[in-house]
Amino acid sequence: MTRTATANLTRLLCIAVACAAGIFGLLSIGSFLAQAWHPSPAVAAAAWALSFGLPVALGVCSGWGSPRLLRSLVAVQAVCFVLIAGFWLILRGEPLPAGADVPWSITATGVPCVAVAVFARQRVAWSYTVLACLLSGLVRFRTSAETNPGLVGLADGLYSLLLVSVFVALTLAARRGAARVDEATMLTRHAEARRAAGVARRQERLRIDALVHDSVISTLLMAGLGRTPPAVVSEHASKTLTQLDALRTPPVEPVVLVSDVVRRLRRLTRQIAPDAVVDFDDPTRGGDFVERTVPSVAVVAILGAVGEALRNSVASAAGPARSLGRRVRRTIQVTSTTDGFQVMVSDDGVGFDPDAVPPERLGIAESIVGRMERVTHGAANVRSSPGHGTDIVVAWVPARGTSAARLGPEVDRRAARRLPEPAAPDDHEPISLARSLDLSTPLARLILALFVLVHGVLAIIDVVPGRPLLLMVAAYLAIAFAATSLMSPFDGPFPRSRIALVLSLCGVGAIAMFGYLPADSGAPFAHWHLGAITLILVVLAARGQIRSAWLGYTVLAALAVSWAVASGQPAMAGFDLVIRHAGTLLAGTLFVVSLDRTERTLRVLNHRDNLQAAMNATTVAAIAEREAELVRVNLLARPTLKRLAAPLALTEAERAQCLLVEASLRDAIRGRSLFVEPVISAVNAARRRGVQVTVLDDSGESQPESPAALAHTVAEVLDTVAHGRITVRVLPADRRDVATLVVESDTHSILVVGANGTLSTP
Repeated sequence: MTRTATANLTRLLCIAVACAAGIFGLLSIGSFLAQAWHPSPAVAAAAWALSFGLPVALGVCSGWGSPRLLRSLVAVQAVCFVLIAGFWLILRGEPLPAGADVPWSITATGVPCVAVAVFARQRVAWSYTVLACLLSGLVRFRTSAETNPGLVGLADGLYSLLLVSVFVALTLAARRGAARVDEATMLTRHAEARRAAGVARRQERLRIDALVHDSVISTLLMAGLGRTPPAVVSEHASKTLTQLDALRTPPVEPVVLVSDVVRRLRRLTRQIAPDAVVDFDDPTRGGDFVERTVPSVAVVAILGAVGEALRNSVASAAGPARSLGRRVRRTIQVTSTTDGFQVMVSDDGVGFDPDAVPPERLGIAESIVGRMERVTHGAANVRSSPGHGTDIVVAWVPARGTSAARLGPEVDRRAARRLPEPAAPDDHEPISLARSLDLSTPLARLILALFVLVHGVLAIIDVVPGRPLLLMVAAYLAIAFAATSLMSPFDGPFPRSRIALVLSLCGVGAIAMFGYLPADSGAPFAHWHLGAITLILVVLAARGQIRSAWLGYTVLAALAVSWAVASGQPAMAGFDLVIRHAGTLLAGTLFVVSLDRTERTLRVLNHRDNLQAAMNATTVAAIAEREAELVRVNLLARPTLKRLAAPLALTEAERAQCLLVEASLRDAIRGRSLFVEPVISAVNAARRRGVQVTVLDDSGESQPESPAALAHTVAEVLDTVAHGRITVRVLPADRRDVATLVVESDTHSILVVGANGTLSTP
């Protein structure tokens, strides 16, 4: 069986049926020996073995048997009960000896009924229950030695129907609860898988976008601007192609030594900013540098972030920093301790205001901070101000908190934000019988009415002439009110005050009935109150109050023994009266305890399954997203990168093509929703006309409802702009409009695109 709530519950119920059959089988041995069918003892023994052996076999097979096998065992068990009852009615329909006139076969009428309820539909289960109880009453009628066997058979059939109905109702309620749990678990599992897949796709997309920005776009920009020697461009292009190919396979080395990281940092610094100084606490000079390992994924992220920081520093020195009239100094400070690994890139250039950086600029937001945020235990911080230089700290800090301060106050003060990871699923509604047992349903009220009716009939049947009738009426009312109080609906745990009320009423009913009954009462249902109170205790246990139920049973047994002794009978006489009901309470208790244990086990298994589903979804989504992104990047940039890998001078047309490809890659990163046809062609055509086009997407993971209509409208507007500048922005998903277009050409205008692609002015 699969590890679903229904499958686990089915196995549990099969075991419960087997335990109940074993209990009632042992209790019936005395009756069986006294009622053995002498013409054929072997047939009688076979019937007894089938009656109690089949449900035991059901429990044994529940752990490995197929549903078909288990259903077959239940069907055979149900048919055997009907056949054995027919045998008593047809072939052995004579009264049994007085005092032993209850056939052993009907002492466990509930066992096949509950077994059928485990597998059958609700209507079939109730139909079989009515049939079995009817047969039980008829058998009791045919075998009763009382003067009025018809009344005895009626009372016995009604009592069997009441008792069996309680256990059948519990079984069906547990099945409904398990079905609800399965449905909720499946929905949770799918939701967690979708969530994990979404996170994985975004992480993979951002990782590749960072590489594209750092390597591909940088290489194309160097080549397009024509300020870098062809040999340097060729080296960068070759390295970029190698990095793109490496994305298809995981890193060979899971961890990297810090000393190797330092060598890679030195090599990276020589390539981008040869004048920068790499400094670290050399242990040969008495420093406290700690040689340790760093995960390769963290090393890749740190090197990428440092490379972007150096490129930004060099670019600012080539631009506004020239106004300083001096050479910008750059240092890379490496710190390695037992708590982690950190690199700080500093310069004394013009600096900038981090809060004033436009959101469409990807260098800091994605290639530095975003890259480190996506690394487990990664952290990043950017500190700068105009005229005071820039400090960028990137770190891998597995031990956060006070120890992280040793790696620098910036990391400790500003830990990296994290992309959401697949969280442990919320605890779904457990298969708790106390919760799934809804006692406010029409069925529960019907069983309560049957309880009151049956015991009212039993009380009337066993009226003892000359005894104080008021005591019997008081006992009946107390027990009926106890059952009614127990059935009241509660959302939380069963209140202690209500437990005390139920037990007190049961005690009052028991004392009143023992005071009413004479010592020599031989009526078949004279002690009906014992079965009624036991049934109340079973339901109390089902509501999660097992200790209280057995406490009530212990008090009931003490009262029975005390009554027997007080009335001049042996103490065992009172004990015999209650011990026959112990099997009913024990079966109910085992059922509840096993159900609670299965619930806890199932919750652990479901949690593991949810995590596994999330992991599988993460892996599949990451691979699919990586392949899709690589296909897009390779389609756009690989031909140009291959051309740049050859250290040859570029023509004007080739440089223009490099800038066009670089702009397209930026569009794919910043304006994902609009990187579709016909927008791509319209944007390229506009740029060839000299129009400055900026495409931005603020919709996040929520794409526009009508992307085709939006793309068509944007392309039409782009085709109408001959010169100047146009900025296209997809708005967040919570906005009424979908996008805006700011056109700065002959006239300045702002256009708004509606949900259905219509164009208007604000």
